[in-house]
Amino acid sequence: MRFYLIFATIVSLLFLASCSPAPKDETEKKVDDLLSQMTLDEKIGQMTQICFSEITLNGDKNLDMHPELFRQAILENHVGSFLSGTGPAQKWIDFISTLQKMAVEETRLGIPLLIGIDHIHGANYVDEGTMLPHNITLSCSFDPDVVSRAARVTAIETADLGMSWNFAPVVDLGKNAYWPRLYETFGEDPLVCGILGSSFITTYQDPEHSNPYKLAACAKHFIGYSDPRTGHDRTPAEIPDQILYEHHLPAFVMALESGVKTVMVNSGEVNGIPGHVSEKLLKGLLREKLGFDGVILSDIKDISKVYNEHHGAFSEKDATLRAINAGIDMSMSCNSYLFIDFVKELIAEGKLTESRIDESVKRILRLKFDLGLFDNPYPRNDRLNRMQSDEHLQTAYYLAEQSIVLLKNQENVLPIRDTGQRILVTGFAAHSRKMLNGAWTLEWLGAEEERQPKNMNTLFDALATEFPNSDVSLLEIMPDGTLESEKEYRAAVVASDYVIITLGEEPYSEFKGNINDLQLTEPQKKLAQIAGEYDKKLVFVLIQGRPRLITDIEPLADGILFAGYPGQGGADALAAIISGKANPSGKLSFSYPKHPNHVTPYYHKAFQKNDNLWDFGHGLSYTSFEYKNIEVDLSDDGKQLTLNLDISNSGTIAGKETFLLFFRQEKGTITRPVKKLFHFGKIELQPGETHHLNHVFTPSEIFVYPDENNNQIFEPGSFTIMAHGLEATIDLP
Repeated sequence: MRFYLIFATIVSLLFLASCSPAPKDETEKKVDDLLSQMTLDEKIGQMTQICFSEITLNGDKNLDMHPELFRQAILENHVGSFLSGTGPAQKWIDFISTLQKMAVEETRLGIPLLIGIDHIHGANYVDEGTMLPHNITLSCSFDPDVVSRAARVTAIETADLGMSWNFAPVVDLGKNAYWPRLYETFGEDPLVCGILGSSFITTYQDPEHSNPYKLAACAKHFIGYSDPRTGHDRTPAEIPDQILYEHHLPAFVMALESGVKTVMVNSGEVNGIPGHVSEKLLKGLLREKLGFDGVILSDIKDISKVYNEHHGAFSEKDATLRAINAGIDMSMSCNSYLFIDFVKELIAEGKLTESRIDESVKRILRLKFDLGLFDNPYPRNDRLNRMQSDEHLQTAYYLAEQSIVLLKNQENVLPIRDTGQRILVTGFAAHSRKMLNGAWTLEWLGAEEERQPKNMNTLFDALATEFPNSDVSLLEIMPDGTLESEKEYRAAVVASDYVIITLGEEPYSEFKGNINDLQLTEPQKKLAQIAGEYDKKLVFVLIQGRPRLITDIEPLADGILFAGYPGQGGADALAAIISGKANPSGKLSFSYPKHPNHVTPYYHKAFQKNDNLWDFGHGLSYTSFEYKNIEVDLSDDGKQLTLNLDISNSGTIAGKETFLLFFRQEKGTITRPVKKLFHFGKIELQPGETHHLNHVFTPSEIFVYPDENNNQIFEPGSFTIMAHGLEATIDLP
């Protein structure tokens, strides 16, 4: 079992910021030599990233190259990086090989290209890629090994195709239930986001999985992007510095400590300043205080949006100047070369110096050398059998099985025994692959059903296979949940013993997912209400990227499962859990609200009331676990605490239990939350087996919090340790 300890102390931050530079190694010599030969145009080109749609025949992402446009991009505009695209693996290889050949063999200095992609749940822009669960689902496993396995599959299926830069993982804090990118996060807790994000980064950047290629991950979106006041994407956030440092910063610190090579910037604004021009956050915090010297990348078109949408600059040129001064190294310009023009004009006007441009270009060149692109720029097609291999498909299943959460199981309605049951499967996602894979699957909003992987089951397919001795029937409805025939639906319900209804929301991306109401749609509620009129065993399966409110229909259900967007193995994992072949072990990584206008994370303040339908950390099993004998002891020197706790499987079958350890600081100069997670782990226990947890930690590292200047405060007083309803209090001098 692996144990994990939160922390990024102020000492480590100061160490990062004050480290003296190491002697120049061979890479630095190569970077300096190459930089000395570059013209200004070539330097600015390295700072520019263009979408593939700018150089394709039809202006789309389908990798049909327009010869004149791609030659213009590389030979005339000296573009050093491209992104985006979708298609078969071989087409990716051919496309990137052609681009790299021109960059390496036809340009003056032969600098290879850096190709970026949003592979956020597997190799999701490759037709043959394995579609894994999205992060919000993975985070419910509370298991770094689960995320590491996801990163390994993604790395293997991405590297050979020539995409060396992945814009993942999202380490934003998923605390705002309205935010349409919640499903891309690892939930609402800073420690969980940091540990799981670091697990992805460490594994993804490990060349063992991609050899001979090397890959770069990207921690995004620095910082405060995920908690806009309205919940709408890219809209303003109002976050006091103390809250920013205590809740939003730790996951990014852990990402930097894990060696992440690149960071992407917040597309919104914090306290009135757009993230892309915030010298305080980028130059002051990320560069100077945290000591990050990797590549800082804009999000798509977001430098221009400082002017066009945020109205936070006086012109696009002014936005460009402010973004570079703030610390951005590369502009994800996508389909415009104006960034190049603006930078040249700013230098000619004396507003930007070439030495500032050199700083960014050095970081970009260093990244290219570190990734081995100068030695190995071309993709390869002799290992395509690794795409959607049996091992990877099994991993997709395992990840979903470990992450799905059993929220309700009234009178043990689950598991269903295969003894001639009549099972009706319905709802918007009952017979859809697209709904299981979600957005960012071959297309930004999720590809149409026909393009989804053929070698995956829908939930109906999986249940029909899982229950060969039962009568499993399907009633398809409209994607929005509307019934074509209420009479037919009622008849199907009457003829069933079990009714399994998929509820939730269709795939969406970024601002396309903005909503004003978390309530589940009325047509979907009607499905549940009609089924609830009959004496049937009713099970909800929630396929959704955020907690859509089901407070008024929850009492109708006997069983409820949260699956998020569980990916290619999701249907099989759900079927295995519903049948009892698999014992659910997922727990909610976010608070599931009861009311639309009262949404707070678990670490709220004492004077707030947090009335949830299900709390952070809630999740049921087909067995039972008992916690007992909690003790906390202070060492003789007063520097360490030891927590002892027994966890037993008191049920009749084997199961996995996620233990969550919280602490509460009873009083503080700055008001403290009712509890805060400081350690977690996952154990597997046989019936009757007991695990003795002995966890040693340093109070002055754990029981601290930052002030508005990010100075760490440790105050003596009373502290309470909490685990599954048990408490132990200790006074520290």
